[in-house]
Amino acid sequence: MIVALILIALGACYFFYKYPVLRSTWYWPASKGFAALMYHHIGTITNPQDEQFPFTITPLMFEKQLLFLKQNGYSIIHEKDLLHARQTGHTHFDKPVLLTFDDGYADNYTVLFPLLQKYQAPALIFLVTDKIGTPGYLTWPQVREMQASGLVSFGSHTCSHQRLRSLSDEHIMHELTHSKQVLEEQLKSSVVSFCYPFGSGGFDPRVRPLVFKAGYALDFSTKKGINPWPWQGKKSILRAFPRGGETLWDYHLQLTRGRSKL
Repeated sequence: MIVALILIALGACYFFYKYPVLRSTWYWPASKGFAALMYHHIGTITNPQDEQFPFTITPLMFEKQLLFLKQNGYSIIHEKDLLHARQTGHTHFDKPVLLTFDDGYADNYTVLFPLLQKYQAPALIFLVTDKIGTPGYLTWPQVREMQASGLVSFGSHTCSHQRLRSLSDEHIMHELTHSKQVLEEQLKSSVVSFCYPFGSGGFDPRVRPLVFKAGYALDFSTKKGINPWPWQGKKSILRAFPRGGETLWDYHLQLTRGRSKL
């Protein structure tokens, strides 16, 4: 029996290697619900060997993705729409999608922001507060300008982007509360969203309760998938991860399966 299972597993590995199309999720059943999309950079890295290539969507492809959403009946929602659905259990949005961006890179202002303005598409950016104003990252004036547009909201990605599961409770609470305090002082508004660095802690029974204890209402993981709608907070928000070099077909799979490849 064990030998047979090993042979089946080896056979499956061979076919996935021999026929890359099988690694796509096109044959998975589509899931209905709320898709949160996880981005990082909007830029021009085109070399697949560059370590930032998977995390970088070209401006042209991102614009195509925005058009795809609008042309296929998706509702690009604002953070406040998600919060309202969480609090009331009611929503009038069909096929809701939330655009999220991790880390707060400088290209979120120079490249992303003009595209959001062009298509009037809202987005949520998670900031690492110790990085704001350092080379390659957003500055406070840029953050405030984006916020003032009404299109961009901001959440915490901690102070220093450490894996929370590796920290003590006291250290975790500092990362959670101090980053929230800094953002709220600078933005003059409440910060309700939190994103786990590296996804560490999003499903941890020790870490996740501390996020809500710190005053956050919405928590975002890096685990892939589609969320129930309205989202009721039973689990951290799953996010699909559009990668550099993917096609619009891959994007369709991200939106309907929560991932494009196994």
